[in-house]
Parts: sequence; structure tokens; C-alpha cells
Amino acid sequence: MKSILLIIFILLFSACSNNSSVEEKTNVNHSWGKMKGLDKLVGNMHDTSYSTVRNLPPRANAFNEKVKIESFEGKYLWAEYAASWCNTCKKQVHQVKQAEAILPPQEINFITVMTGKSQKYGDHATVQTAKTWAQKYQLDGKKVFAAELWYKTIPEHRLFSPQGHTLFVHVGYLSTQQILDTIAFYKKDWDAYQSSGTYADWMH
Repeated sequence: MKSILLIIFILLFSACSNNSSVEEKTNVNHSWGKMKGLDKLVGNMHDTSYSTVRNLPPRANAFNEKVKIESFEGKYLWAEYAASWCNTCKKQVHQVKQAEAILPPQEINFITVMTGKSQKYGDHATVQTAKTWAQKYQLDGKKVFAAELWYKTIPEHRLFSPQGHTLFVHVGYLSTQQILDTIAFYKKDWDAYQSSGTYADWMH
């Protein structure tokens, strides 16, 4: 059992310190989101599930308000998964904030989902975890959530369409420019699909 836990810790640590670029981890010409093990989640025209959380109970934000993720429908949604113990997440939060400051708020929401309170086994994030993170980095507490996702590899990014389709998934650090480029890439094609029914190459 101890050896299994050690392997889990090693995997989590290596993912948390991952600084690979989008170009290194994906094939830009085909789809920035199509990474090994994730291609079924990306550009899935039938996935309106917000990654299977649509039917889960509401999550508490930093103010302990219960919010269901589908309440963000109608705008694009960039979800950042983080943990307070992850050093890469601490660097990542500044890049996401800069992207949020640049993009029009009437078109896209940015949320943060705190996954773990510590590296201890099963130590999930709490409302206090979300509150502390929001205060430390001056984030909108209404958009910082606590989740029982201690086991999740972080940092993780997800882009959802206004209708809830999963458009993009990436595990690892992204710069502000990479975030902006990713959103622009998928938004352009998704808007064209919504207005004219035109499929992009990455849609399936």
C-alpha cells in the first residue's frame, strides 16, 4: 500500500512541475486538445456534460454558496484546476489572471476549482481552501470552488463551449499567450459552427 501511495505522489509532483508548452504536448495542425488519453474529451460534439459534473451536487465557492456548473452556460468557460500545495499552480494563477483581464467578460467566464487541501491521501479541498486561495491571489471568491478531487493531476485547464461542450483539455503549465491563443483557436471554429454549421477539422 505504501509503495502505491509513493507512486501516486511521484506522479502528482511530476505533473505539478510540468512546464511543457502546448506545442510540445499536442499537434497544433490537428487539434491542440488531442493529447494521449484525452482525445475522447476534446471537440466531442455530443459531450454537453461539462465533463460529467452536470448531474453532481452543486459545489461550494469561497463564500460557501452552492453553485452548479451549468449556471455558467451561455458564455465560454475556462476552468482551472489547482491545489494550494502545487508550486506550478501558484505560478499558473498569474497567467490565467492576465488572460482574464484581456478577454471580454461578456464572452467568457474563468473559474478556479481547488482540488486538494494538502498532499495527504484523500485530503480534499474545503471552502476554507477556496477562500484562502481567492484572498491570496485576489480572485473573485464567487468563482473559486472547493471540490473533492484530491487525486486530480494539476494544473489542468479545460475550455467549454457556451452550450457545455468540452472543447479543450490540457494538463500542465500554460503561458498567458498560450491561453489566449487556445481560446481564440477554438472560439473561432465554434462560433462558425454555431452560425453556419461549418465543421472544423478538430470536430468529431
